[in-house]
Amino acid sequence: MKSNIYSYTVNAIAAFIFCATSACAQKTNQVPNEIPEFTFYTVDKDAPFTRNHLASNGKNIVILFFDPGCSHCQQEVLALGKNYNNVKNINLYMVAMQEKNLINAFMSMYGGQLRNKKNVTLLHDKNYEFIGRFKPTQYPATFVYGGDKKLKKYWDGEKKVEEIIQALNL
Repeated sequence: MKSNIYSYTVNAIAAFIFCATSACAQKTNQVPNEIPEFTFYTVDKDAPFTRNHLASNGKNIVILFFDPGCSHCQQEVLALGKNYNNVKNINLYMVAMQEKNLINAFMSMYGGQLRNKKNVTLLHDKNYEFIGRFKPTQYPATFVYGGDKKLKKYWDGEKKVEEIIQALNL
């Protein structure tokens, strides 16, 4: 019980800081034009995952930063799953900084159709470095990079699934 309260408190504080700094981030931070260095961890095996582990097959690299409690994130992931045939030719990396049990519950509820797909990797940002390196301003934040790891498109917040699919396949 205490660990659940602690986990909730830590996540609430992190979300508050993220939201509180969003206005400043929009003015001073800029999304990187190339995928920055990072170390996240695979949710299934807790193995380190770095920029060097990203697919090098020439297909678009899409990084989706989400929060399991974000309704816009839930809807976007649900829509991507329902439209999987339209996104099966990209490399999708889903990153969250919340506890792994929350990430897994989110995927069970909203991302089930994306689970165990060879082009989808679920990552845990347990060291809270995503925001500082990628500079998102709100959830969900979607980064589309080419096979050369150069930024092609970025958006945050809600977007229609048709627009998302078109942007992911640029």
